[in-house]
Amino acid sequence: MLIQAGALGAGRPASDLIVSPQHRILVGGGGQLTQYFESEAFAPAKALTGLPGTRHMKGTSEITWVHFACDRHEVVIANGCYSESLLLGPMVLNGLARTERQELFDIFEAAACTGGAMNGLAARSCLKVAEVRRDLATCKTNGARRRETEFRQWSIDLAMHMYEADRLREAVARNDRFAGSHKQTLAQLQRTGTLST
Repeated sequence: MLIQAGALGAGRPASDLIVSPQHRILVGGGGQLTQYFESEAFAPAKALTGLPGTRHMKGTSEITWVHFACDRHEVVIANGCYSESLLLGPMVLNGLARTERQELFDIFEAAACTGGAMNGLAARSCLKVAEVRRDLATCKTNGARRRETEFRQWSIDLAMHMYEADRLREAVARNDRFAGSHKQTLAQLQRTGTLST
């Protein structure tokens, strides 16, 4: 997955970042996608492909991944992007050779580990792909509805302003007593270009 500079927020990441599709990216915190997520969580990178600046890297024939694990699962920074250290859970362990698994058990002294991750609980809640995509779609839909409502209100406000200006202009033209006190307002509206003559 390619996450282009600035795709997740201002300076997030600071430069292009390449991660595996399953690698989790922090959302809802650290200035990353806070407009879509209310609280900090980890999202699989592949779930973010609907956003501008994020895409699968098709055609890449060879890549070398560098993973690192901490005593505990951690939020880390890569290229200015908040992400995760390696969570040594069942999915990762099942992808390793027996000797590699044994080496990790020796390093993390995790012989007593029962079904969880060798290096403890996830540093933040981990969202599923469907949850991330639903949240992104819901936020985009709600944002469009908010903008539509704002535009509708602006149109109503403009129509009312124009209606009131027309009434004021008619009153001035009739030289009504009421309009006399508003001639200055009418002149000001005409000067600012709000009201045509």
